[in-house]
Amino acid sequence: MPDKLAVLSVILITGACLPAYAEEGPEEYCSAVIELYREGDIDAALEEARWCVKSLEQLALKQQLDGFSEQVDGWTRGEIKQHKTMGMSTIETSHTKDEKTIEVNLTTGAAGGMGALAAISQLGMQVGEKVRIKRRTALVNATGSKVEILVTLNNAGMLNFSSTSTDKDTVISFAKAFPINAIDR
Repeated sequence: MPDKLAVLSVILITGACLPAYAEEGPEEYCSAVIELYREGDIDAALEEARWCVKSLEQLALKQQLDGFSEQVDGWTRGEIKQHKTMGMSTIETSHTKDEKTIEVNLTTGAAGGMGALAAISQLGMQVGEKVRIKRRTALVNATGSKVEILVTLNNAGMLNFSSTSTDKDTVISFAKAFPINAIDR
């Protein structure tokens, strides 16, 4: 029983310390890595390095989320959903206008190349029309009532626009109005 109490105490104390870590930024964590390394405390330097990377990832995610404007060319954004699995991050949302919807899906991360391959395979390996959108290569595929545009990002990610409720030209126009530069750093 005392062991359980000790474990609970450590959890509560650690939990109480987390907000203090959250208030620090990448500068503090990353500079501490060098300091601790110079002092010879490799284990502590590794721990600070993990916090450095995590805080930089959180900052990058915030910048990407800020790029998802609430209004794009008269289209209103819905709820944003985030997923992170096996080194890949996905941000999903939809935009609506006049009872029509365009889905937006951003895939980035360490496996950005894999995300690109997965997105292309979703098209069934069909060849589409290549276009340029904000100085990036995009593949447009319109099959039946489904329109899909895959934009290859400079950061090795993929931005996917898709709709079954509007036409190809409207989705292309939306993609061109979308703040891609704010997302693709």
